[in-house]
Amino acid sequence: MEKTEPSTRPAGPYRAVFFDIGGVVVGSPFEGIAEFEKDHHLPSNYLNVAIIRAGKNGAFQKLERGEIDLWSFYDAFSEQLSDPRNKDAYAQYATLRGKEFNEAAFQTPKVDGRELFHRMMTKATVVNPCMVEAIGALRKAGYIVAALTNNFDYPSDEKGQQEQELILQIHTNSSSGSAQSSNYPSSSGADSGVLIMGQERLKTLFNHYIESTVLGLRKPDPAIYHKACEIAGVQPSEVVFLDDIGANLKSAQKVGLKTVRVELGKPEKAIQELEKVLGNGIKLFASSASKL
Repeated sequence: MEKTEPSTRPAGPYRAVFFDIGGVVVGSPFEGIAEFEKDHHLPSNYLNVAIIRAGKNGAFQKLERGEIDLWSFYDAFSEQLSDPRNKDAYAQYATLRGKEFNEAAFQTPKVDGRELFHRMMTKATVVNPCMVEAIGALRKAGYIVAALTNNFDYPSDEKGQQEQELILQIHTNSSSGSAQSSNYPSSSGADSGVLIMGQERLKTLFNHYIESTVLGLRKPDPAIYHKACEIAGVQPSEVVFLDDIGANLKSAQKVGLKTVRVELGKPEKAIQELEKVLGNGIKLFASSASKL
C-alpha cells in the first residue's frame, strides 16, 4: 500500500477522492453475471436476487469480509445460488417490478459457483483507462486518493496463485481487437486491445488501498466509511466517493461523504461529474468532453 501523502492541499472543500474498484476503476462483475444468466437461460437479475437474499451471511459477503477462503466460498456459493428458495425470492422481485415470470414452469437451476465467479472476475480485471488517468491527475493535483473496495484475497499458495492466473488467462484468450499502447501498468492483455490489471498492480495507483477483507467490514456498512476516513486522515465532509452501487452510495451519504454514481459503461460521464463536484477547474481526463 502506497502511503505517500500529497505535499500541497488542493483548493476547495474536498481533500480526498475515494474510488470503488469493480464497476468503477475496472469492469463490473455484474456484466459477468448478466452474461452467465444469458448463457444459461436464466431470467435477468435472478442471480443478483439470490446473492442479495442470502443477506449478511451469504457466501459472497463472507468472502469479502475475509471470513472464508476461496475454496470454501466456491462450495458455499454454489449451494446458495442453487437454493430452491431463490425462485420464491425472484417471483417477489418480478412482481414488484412488473416483470413476467412463470414461477410454476421455472426449474431451479444448479449453479456452478466457481464458473460464475470466474466469469465475474474476468470482467473485473479490465481497466477503465480514463479512470486510471483521472487517479493520476488527482494525485498530481494534491488530492489524497484511496480505493475503497469490497474485495477478497486469492490464497497465497501455489494453487491460489494458479487460480488467479487462470482468470487472467481466460480473459486474455477470449479478448480480440487491435493492440493498444498505454502508459498504464498492465499485467497482461497488451496485445488484445484491452488493459488488464491484477489487484497488486491496482494497489500501486493509490495513496491508500482500503480493503473489506482486511478490515472485516464491507460496504454498505457505515463503519467502513468512518474507518476509511480515519485511514486517509480526513473528515467525511472532505471526501468525494465514486461507486456503481446505489446502496453503497446511500450509506456513504448518510455518513457525510459527497458521492458520484458511476453508471455501467459510462466512466467518462462520472469523471465529468467529479470535475464539477471538485469545482476548481481541474481536468481529469483530456478526452472526456469529446466522448460525452
